[in-house]
Amino acid sequence: MALIRLSSDLKITLVEQITEGLSRLIEQGTLRPGARMTSIRVFAKQHEVSAHTVTEAFERLVALGHLESRPRSGFFIKRPRRTASLEPAHNSFAKAFDHLWQLRAHLANEDGLLNVSSGRLPAQWLDSEILRVSLKSAATRLDSDLMQYGDPYGYLPLRNLLQARLSDLGIHTPPSQLLMTDGATQAVDLILRYLVRPGEAVLVDDPGYFNLFSNLQLQGIEALPVARTAEGPDLARVEAMARVHRPKVMFTQSVLHTPTGSTIAPGHAHRLLRLAEQYGFQIVENDTYADFLDVPVARIATLDQLQRVIYVGSFSKTLSAAARVGFVAASDSVIHDLCSLKMITGITSSQLNERLVFHALTEGHYRRAIERLRARLAERMAATEALLEGLGFELFCRPLGGKFVWARHPNYASSDEIWDRAGAAGLVLAPGKVFRSGLAETPWFRLNVCYGEEPALVDFLKSIK
Repeated sequence: MALIRLSSDLKITLVEQITEGLSRLIEQGTLRPGARMTSIRVFAKQHEVSAHTVTEAFERLVALGHLESRPRSGFFIKRPRRTASLEPAHNSFAKAFDHLWQLRAHLANEDGLLNVSSGRLPAQWLDSEILRVSLKSAATRLDSDLMQYGDPYGYLPLRNLLQARLSDLGIHTPPSQLLMTDGATQAVDLILRYLVRPGEAVLVDDPGYFNLFSNLQLQGIEALPVARTAEGPDLARVEAMARVHRPKVMFTQSVLHTPTGSTIAPGHAHRLLRLAEQYGFQIVENDTYADFLDVPVARIATLDQLQRVIYVGSFSKTLSAAARVGFVAASDSVIHDLCSLKMITGITSSQLNERLVFHALTEGHYRRAIERLRARLAERMAATEALLEGLGFELFCRPLGGKFVWARHPNYASSDEIWDRAGAAGLVLAPGKVFRSGLAETPWFRLNVCYGEEPALVDFLKSIK
């Protein structure tokens, strides 16, 4: 008698159908622990599939811990593994707020709430065809190099391509001044390790990127907050901090800043660079949202040509969060040292991922997908701004693009109150303090415009008086 039903009409393979079907029977207790599994030959005959298909499925079940292979005896059912049950309340993070709160809510939303502050794009907004085509292209060009460690600087054809893309931004750099990393997070971590020592201080945006603050805390580095304005960092604050503390570096996000959505004004960028020269600090310019913007904006690195600026980019936000591919552009000496540090801590980055990104960028699908994404985001941005202002909320600025607005309601001194009410309504709406280095309370909160038309969010915003 057949244990499970198989179908050639399903989108998953026969091997996957067998694996999932038997896993379910074992976990349910239908197949008892210790019992001998039907032989491969008999199973194949009963289900009208090849013995090779059954063998592959059984081997997967062994790897998953559902079956045990005994030499000359066959396969036997193993006892189902039990996992602890977690049932957090909607505000379970409240007692342990830190800068990883938003990342935990983003990656492990165990309570099933709709995260309207999340940095991710809705799954249906992503063009999976880009990955399918790029993976196919990469697979057809497999060579022996992929069986070895890749170039520690990164896949050279991708660095050559990045050279051309940066040139379009007015940043002129040879491939030797580019280092590929496992996303922008690794890039920033390498830069921190290279430039700063425990006990020293760095300038940061306030509000700013929460994961940077976690990294600073981990490494015992003091964050000197610089208030963010609609035009960029507060330059008076930068100068005051630089004069007193003499920091080695400032970390800032010039374009489509998270969480405020603001973009640095050209004159502002020029004056910030002059302050860096005057007080002897370097600038790390995080431009991970570059492809979300289709209007010409001069980066700080454009003005400096990588003399004092270290430029960081990434494809994780637009192509795939799973393909952790970022890069650093800097002077030859800085890139050389960062590459050495990268080899010490991780040997090299994933050439497979880098080839995937290369094919995505060169085959046209990425450009067309980004154009569609920009148009869709612009439509949602306008609608969300109109909704918020119509309900009495104040906007920090009108972003040039991207997916975030930074807003507050005049009747609430702290966005913690709004966060708490949102949880009761089935939503995660990150309080602004998770984007501040000292976790100081603020009335501002971040909203992802991709979710601006969700009925639950619209109803909740209307309830705020």
